[in-house]
Amino acid sequence: MKQSLWRYLMNGRDHLVQLLHRHHGNRRSLWLLIAALLFCWSTLQINWANLSPNVQVLNLMLWFGFVISLEDRLPDLWPRPSRISLLCGGMLLVAVLLRGSYINSIHDRFALVFLPLQICSLALLNQSGARLRIFTVPVLISLLFPLGQRLLHLADHLQGVTAILSWLILMAFGFDPLVRGNEVILPTGAVSITGFCTGVDQLMICLVVAIIFLLVFPLRFWIHRLYVILTAVLSALVVNAIRIAILALLVSMRNQAGMSAFEFLHDSYGGLVFSLIAVGILGWFYTMLVDREVEWFSTLGSQVIEDNKS
Repeated sequence: MKQSLWRYLMNGRDHLVQLLHRHHGNRRSLWLLIAALLFCWSTLQINWANLSPNVQVLNLMLWFGFVISLEDRLPDLWPRPSRISLLCGGMLLVAVLLRGSYINSIHDRFALVFLPLQICSLALLNQSGARLRIFTVPVLISLLFPLGQRLLHLADHLQGVTAILSWLILMAFGFDPLVRGNEVILPTGAVSITGFCTGVDQLMICLVVAIIFLLVFPLRFWIHRLYVILTAVLSALVVNAIRIAILALLVSMRNQAGMSAFEFLHDSYGGLVFSLIAVGILGWFYTMLVDREVEWFSTLGSQVIEDNKS
């Protein structure tokens, strides 16, 4: 057993040495390695700072957005920085690493510019001058980090909307709920809608995903873009209202039989399940719109060809 483990470790070491030798002197591989390490560091830093899980999810989604926005531009990512951009990018990166290590709460204002500064430093380390345009979309995506955190402050404004939607869902399934302020009341139990129970975290995630889609896979028609934003809002609010309705039913069960399920679904990590459902609905709708536009332009192109022949 020890010999097989030792052989496995030696094979892994040899493979790593071959990989490093193959990419030795490859500036693009070095830049990608720096980006990967920066992603790992920022993810760990958010965890160490005990920020909300929603901030961690937002960070992961935005890094995923960076990847899909640049995956077709890999040949253009060969670093060609000038001395000034290399110096500025290096200094900015060091400053972000030093200051970012002291983030300890969501109230730290540096947390708002934490991600945009990382992307700007990576861009400056890669290109300079007019060639920085290839990072326009990644920088725009990074600005969703502070905007997404600001959206979380809308929780108090969504209490009434979430309560009404949950009431309508329970009524549709034959129950007899009451709404009193931000409470949904059943004969044997009630839930109070505050904080992330309002669905503000799901709204933030859906809107960020919608904007990433619009930036990376742009739609031609403005009405389709409007449909995407409306779908993001509606899917987030309705899916969360279903969650609140389920919580109200669990609370109203006799002998607290549903409390274990309630605790999971009420927890922020349990709420992520419903966020994924809302994002899945948005993704399906966006794919449908993309297919419709592709079909429309294909038909239009065929019609133009036929008209030219005639």
